[in-house]
Amino acid sequence: MTKIYFLVFLLSNGVIFAQNTLISENFESNSLPDGWSQQTAASDGGWNLGTAGSLESDYWSIAPHGNIIGTNDDDCDCDKSQDYLILPPLDLSATDNAILEFQAYYDGGTFEGDTEVATIEYSLDGGNSWTVYETIEGSDDGSWSAHAVGLGDLVGNSDVLLAFRYNDDGGWMFGWALDDVVVYEPTGLDAAMTSLDLPSTVNVPSDITISGTVSNLGAEMIEAMDISWSDGEVNHVETFSGLTFMSGTSFPFTHEEVFTMSQPGSVQLEVTVSNVNGMEDDLSSNNTLTQTISALEYGTLQDGGINRDYIYYHPGNAPANCPLVFVCHGYTGSAQGIMNYSEFNALADEFGFAVCYPQGIDDSYGNAFWNVGYDFQNNETVDDVAFLIHLTEYLEANHSLDTEKVFCTGMSNGGDFCYLLACEAADHFRAVAPIAGMIMQEIMDACNPSEAVSILEIHGTQDNVTYFNGDPNNADGWGAYPSIPATMNFFVNLFGLQLEESFDFENLAPGDGSTVSADQYGAEGSCTQVRLYTVDGGGHDWPGAYGNMDIDASREAWLFFQEICDASTGLAATPTPMAADRNLIAVLDLLGRKASPEAGEVRLHVFSDGSVEKRIGLER
Repeated sequence: MTKIYFLVFLLSNGVIFAQNTLISENFESNSLPDGWSQQTAASDGGWNLGTAGSLESDYWSIAPHGNIIGTNDDDCDCDKSQDYLILPPLDLSATDNAILEFQAYYDGGTFEGDTEVATIEYSLDGGNSWTVYETIEGSDDGSWSAHAVGLGDLVGNSDVLLAFRYNDDGGWMFGWALDDVVVYEPTGLDAAMTSLDLPSTVNVPSDITISGTVSNLGAEMIEAMDISWSDGEVNHVETFSGLTFMSGTSFPFTHEEVFTMSQPGSVQLEVTVSNVNGMEDDLSSNNTLTQTISALEYGTLQDGGINRDYIYYHPGNAPANCPLVFVCHGYTGSAQGIMNYSEFNALADEFGFAVCYPQGIDDSYGNAFWNVGYDFQNNETVDDVAFLIHLTEYLEANHSLDTEKVFCTGMSNGGDFCYLLACEAADHFRAVAPIAGMIMQEIMDACNPSEAVSILEIHGTQDNVTYFNGDPNNADGWGAYPSIPATMNFFVNLFGLQLEESFDFENLAPGDGSTVSADQYGAEGSCTQVRLYTVDGGGHDWPGAYGNMDIDASREAWLFFQEICDASTGLAATPTPMAADRNLIAVLDLLGRKASPEAGEVRLHVFSDGSVEKRIGLER
């Protein structure tokens, strides 16, 4: 057994305000703004407008940022070496200085030897030729980042074209998304904390060097400033003096005091610039960046003669004997990847449970997988059920966990694995929540669990990988599997349940092209539940991360786990002290009277957090 601890940093940036604005665009319209243009050799039109959900793709997800503009090479895999997004012409002949600011979502990724490139370029001949002004560094941290570029070298020119150029390097790359583009003439005194240069992972215990960049977004020279960082308890201040920090330039700093984190858990870190030239600068809203720091255990467990990797997160303020949730990646995926997009660590902080992301081993094709018996993997012998049982036992022996509250969720192949666990490890897992998953017909035929396991399936009707209507004749080569409704019926009949309620979730994101409905099965006096959340129009997605945005699949999975009652007492599981409680406390008719769900009639479901949902009773 080897065990390593790491930290993960999540960066949060605010939009930067400026005076004497020359150009300001937030891409809220559905068409290219007036005066903007583009050049492209791409078959998809180059830069496109929309939301993160509409512009992202299977292998390039975009963090939500309202309406944005982006170019996605992953989606089209076409020639994006010449994707120029061109700003309206600028007359800088009478200006003393100018600054370009923008928000960017850009990984700077490499795939199969090719590396994507993002640059700021300019043209003084109407776009006939372009010169690189600045290259943008990528940040594969799943967050948007703020950028400031001084345009002092272009001052004095009357017809300046600026462009954002994305270059896919001739390969199948990812993309670049932009928002909140501003060009302005700086005024006054304004120091902005624009980036933090921190490693995404460090060993725990570890000393973390606090460094980053302050940008001079005002007109006045900065000669001195204080930079401080705080973990919420102690404020550490260092003065930087003797500076000649000009307008439109950036100052890289390294703080003399390091941050030491010796225990697993989460800490919020604030880094601030203040006391600029001995006074407060003109704009305080851009002086601070806040990051959430999460301590992780990257461990290895030898199982079946194989070193098996996992990522484990245990909130520092979690109660004793807290629940444990496993989150399993999809085929070709990774523990790190699903940890990033599922955001289960944040839920663990909110509700007080531990979460583990196990890593599948590579199959003969070199792709990470969970062994559920796909036809093309009939030579694979790894016992992943045994691995997860042994990993559960190891974590329970080394952390304060409730052995009666162990759950599993997963995406696609990870969801398929959830069904295998429900059939073969029912004594270890109280409930599972497959997302876009299915059960192989052979597994269903042999399924004889030692006890009932509650199941929540979230599945899109337009899933083009794991078909909602199944593949009973194995047309795709994964192996035969039944439809999702037939899968639910199998477990409903196996556990002796009946349909108790059907309702529609509120269509919170009409632009995502899908809606969500729910069917809930149970039985009087039984703790076992089976639920199907059907994403009508949804694809092979993890709702809330990409695809449908009406529900958050991660949160729905946890709320489902939390609602599963204690089989020994028949009582609902008690939420942890830090849980954001959301339990159903009443069902009312439209006149406010207590009522039972009734077929075809609207009922108001009142929850303990004060929220109310309209639900339509099942038409029988």
